[in-house]
Amino acid sequence: MPENATTNENNHVTLILRELSADEKMEYIAEMREKALHDEATAINTAKERGRKAIEAEIAEKLRESGMTEEQIKSVLKV
Repeated sequence: MPENATTNENNHVTLILRELSADEKMEYIAEMREKALHDEATAINTAKERGRKAIEAEIAEKLRESGMTEEQIKSVLKV
């Protein structure tokens, strides 16, 4: 096999390996981006739920102070 053909074949193999490596890196980057978005959504939803519970607890406390029973408070809050 002529030396030039071997060099071309080696260059082609090197190019394919670089493309595969780049694809793996891009796949990893995409997976990490997806995980980050999922983690962010989870954090936002958790914060919203905590906020709702805190507001609910504050309302329940004010209703207790106004003389409402626990049953009435649960009915108002639909807990």
